[in-house]
Amino acid sequence: MKLYAAILFAGAVLAGVASAAAPVTVTLVASATVVQYGKPVNLSGQLSTKRANQSVTIQATECGSTRQARTASAKTNATGAYTVAVTPALATAYQATFKNVKSPAVTVSVKPVLQLTRVARGSYSVKVTAGQALTGKAVLFQRYAKLRKRWVQVKRVTLAAATPGPAKPTMITPAAFKAKVARGTRVRVLISKAQAAPCYVTAASNAVRA
Repeated sequence: MKLYAAILFAGAVLAGVASAAAPVTVTLVASATVVQYGKPVNLSGQLSTKRANQSVTIQATECGSTRQARTASAKTNATGAYTVAVTPALATAYQATFKNVKSPAVTVSVKPVLQLTRVARGSYSVKVTAGQALTGKAVLFQRYAKLRKRWVQVKRVTLAAATPGPAKPTMITPAAFKAKVARGTRVRVLISKAQAAPCYVTAASNAVRA
């Protein structure tokens, strides 16, 4: 009987130690892995303790930097969950921190905003809006081929000097060009992954009629 009681006691002690030693963890997920420049994305997660009113800090490491900076914070709800909105200016790796505990990093990629305008017959202008200047990068002027049901390259256009946007860090990089396309054809511009790299991903403009 004494031996049985001792075994039960030892088991209870070991269970208590195991429970006390269980590490606290914090998770992090993004509502989207790719967003358009200027658009927010929701970051959410949960503490393994499931305790309310705990402070979780969101750290961000932007493309081209190794420095991690605090970008947001949130309080957990009754289930230990939290959510916060962030607006990345360029590709950014996010990490949730609770005291000395960190979540795995989550990367959100960003698409620049391309705006194509038909200035006159055969004349066009394009503006690329992003969190950094894209001067010297090339965009592809394309037409839509109905029979082939796909976009076909017409011309390669190099972006000119950038100007500051309405608010930092926005930069607007323009280009003006001429191109011959059959009247009424749908046209657009696209920046490829190679040209958008390293801090942005491929993106296409609105379509207009030639």
